[in-house]
Amino acid sequence: MIDTAALKSRILEQAFRGNITKRYTDDENARILYTKLVNNNKISHIESVEELYEIPETWKWISLGNVGKWGAGATPSRKVKDYYGGDIPWLKTGDLNDGMITDIPEYITELALKETSVKLNPVGSVLIAMYGATIGKLGILEVEATTNQACCACSTYEGIYNKYLFYYLMSQRDRLRYMGSGGAQSNISKEKIVGYCFPLAPYAEQIRVVNAIETIFAELDKIEKLQLHYSVNLEILKSKIINAGIQGKLTEQLPEDGTAEELLEQIAEEKKQLIKEKKIKATKALPEITEDEIPFEIPENWKWVRLADICSKITSGNTPAGGSKGGAYVTEGNCFFREQNIYNDGIHYEGMVYITDELLATRENSTVLPQDILLNITGGSIGRCALIPDDFSKGSINQHILIIRVIEPEIRQYIHKCLCSPYYQKLIMGNVVGDKDGFSAGRCKNTLIPLPPIGEQKRIVEKITQILKLSPLSRTF
Repeated sequence: MIDTAALKSRILEQAFRGNITKRYTDDENARILYTKLVNNNKISHIESVEELYEIPETWKWISLGNVGKWGAGATPSRKVKDYYGGDIPWLKTGDLNDGMITDIPEYITELALKETSVKLNPVGSVLIAMYGATIGKLGILEVEATTNQACCACSTYEGIYNKYLFYYLMSQRDRLRYMGSGGAQSNISKEKIVGYCFPLAPYAEQIRVVNAIETIFAELDKIEKLQLHYSVNLEILKSKIINAGIQGKLTEQLPEDGTAEELLEQIAEEKKQLIKEKKIKATKALPEITEDEIPFEIPENWKWVRLADICSKITSGNTPAGGSKGGAYVTEGNCFFREQNIYNDGIHYEGMVYITDELLATRENSTVLPQDILLNITGGSIGRCALIPDDFSKGSINQHILIIRVIEPEIRQYIHKCLCSPYYQKLIMGNVVGDKDGFSAGRCKNTLIPLPPIGEQKRIVEKITQILKLSPLSRTF
């Protein structure tokens, strides 16, 4: 997939170095243009400003304060009802769209314009947000409008193409945000903006720069639209492939595989042995599966089972007393898994915390072993599911994760594919309870799983893996 946002950033960078347009000898030199700006508009001549990078000889670094009239807006008092509900557009930074602004949702009255410090900005004014998370957000007015105090507006002088200023400010967004300072909410003042440097190009070249940017951006927008369409279609196709796999429609049923009934009997015997050896505890019999519960048809040699029928453990953990603040975590030791570590493509170690052998020894019920399956059961990451590698040692989990330990390790990859499938993700989302959208261990234990013979499970996993390798989005599963 092409990163169109990164390409746009790169195009802007090169555009204002003079690298995407031609220069012509009949263009008026920017130094002459700058002299006209100073003389015609009675603005201060500044000998030198910061030079960010090398620009063409016919260009000149000047300050943003010399490209137009800059002004910040104001907010009429909300206590005066007569200030609002008129026909004068009043814009907030949330209305900035990095493009042309025609639709402004709030209006003020002529009285507000007369009695407050709000100023009406002409059509074509370039707007930039100065406060908070929206610092650097931009817009160009296609209607006359006022703004609040968090927005700075520039009405450009003759000789400055407003779109050239607009795209330059876009190219400098990261630097402007970095310059933002303040207390609880960052801000960049009008004074900092007008003192910032600007690469003045001859007016004819300003137009060429903007035309080149917009031509390239239009092509990148087409690519982005096609990629989005492709991604949506691919996601649908991928969902159908996964769901077809767990319904027995992706692979052939072979007599030599045996039946799921035989596999289930084998698993039941292994479970009895584990109970006899006191490696696991006996549990209550699960409810019989009724016809009404069965969501779709499966092949004759498959069998519907409840997840707990084929597992020796389905349980969540807890957070050690005190967590990070209480000194429970150490810099190295045994992995302590939290939701941010669990992804469908495996364990992500960024942000991993660790616990000591001594603490792990007290957490037997929530100890993670090789070949376990971990399932996130709360919050925004609910449904994410990871396989623990064969070469893993030991670890533990918090209360937002379930350990799912299958009795027969050979079936774990198929069960993982089931839980990651669109069908089961939707099922998990539809069975959440509580304030934090939790999928309980009890619900997990009772979840129905379509169980094929082991031979076909392996073919299903292999088929799905092969198909998804062709997809740039394959990390999802």
